[in-house]
Amino acid sequence: MSKKRTRKIILLIALIAAASLSVSSLASCSARSGSSDPTALTDPTGAGFIVVTPVNTHGSDSTAEPQETPQNPSLTGEPSATDGHGPQTSTEGVKKLDLDPELLYSRNVILKDIDTGAVLYSLSPEERIFPASLTKIMTGLLAAELLPGDKDYTITQEVMDLADSLGASTSGFSRGETTDKNGIIAGILMASGADCSFTAAIEIAGSEAGFVELMNKKAQELGMANTHFVTCTGLHDDGHYTTVSDLEKLTEHAIKNELFAYFFGLETYAAKVEPAHQYTFNIISTVFTGLGSCDLGKVEVRGGKTGYTRQAGLCLVTYASYNGHRYVLVTAGNDGNTKTEKYHFIDAQTVYGALQKEA
Repeated sequence: MSKKRTRKIILLIALIAAASLSVSSLASCSARSGSSDPTALTDPTGAGFIVVTPVNTHGSDSTAEPQETPQNPSLTGEPSATDGHGPQTSTEGVKKLDLDPELLYSRNVILKDIDTGAVLYSLSPEERIFPASLTKIMTGLLAAELLPGDKDYTITQEVMDLADSLGASTSGFSRGETTDKNGIIAGILMASGADCSFTAAIEIAGSEAGFVELMNKKAQELGMANTHFVTCTGLHDDGHYTTVSDLEKLTEHAIKNELFAYFFGLETYAAKVEPAHQYTFNIISTVFTGLGSCDLGKVEVRGGKTGYTRQAGLCLVTYASYNGHRYVLVTAGNDGNTKTEKYHFIDAQTVYGALQKEA
């Protein structure tokens, strides 16, 4: 066999292998859990300054001590407003994603490169949606900013009764147990717990209603013009609404807070609890559990928040990095529920897959 013919055969085999890899990377996420046995983390935050370690969802060691990272570069640019379907951009010359909206379950989507300020893809980003537990991004941010760090907090009978009466999810604390500020924030952002959300609200503002006023004030400060909060949990209320564009603004701001960003990006956290349990009390991230079965290629998810109510469907915010850039992706407005496939995770895989195809 001639050398020329041999080189042609080798080239053909390489092309077939590359095509197979491209197809497999876009395979759908399944609904199965990806974190069946998470490793407990010791509390790395202490009482003082913390540093942020982004989570590597592809084989990272979650027990590693946080390492100091460079400060974030300045974040510039705002999402562009559009009420139509199709890709949009806020920066001229930046290539937009070539992604057919029919491939997505979600009707409201925004993907922003927060290092360039460019909106790379959007579907109806200014349309009002119900945010469900994506609301807790604001709740967790205010807890990180305002909750005193020098005391412990009791998960009271009143708080648990309220959560139970509303059918709200909780973090796993029992009535009468106490935890610290870190445990409260972990319960809000990682476990999506109404118990910790109510506790933070009451401790900061005296009541949920008073806390909601602070949430709406913060929303105004951030330019979230199409947002109005009624609850600190995201439990459904017709007057409780936002947009994916506003949620992107909120997330982009929130990850600048190092305490928020730390818990936003953890897979599991060993929370302080009194009376002490006979076992380690781990709070587990709903985001990284759901992403465990997704093939995101070289995209590294560094944080996120899930949400669901019957009216909102399955919604998701993720903060990710790829090829030296950082991104915020928000998906909402699909018809998913607890019995369907995980449409929010499937859509994240589809969008991040399209991002890698464009690179």
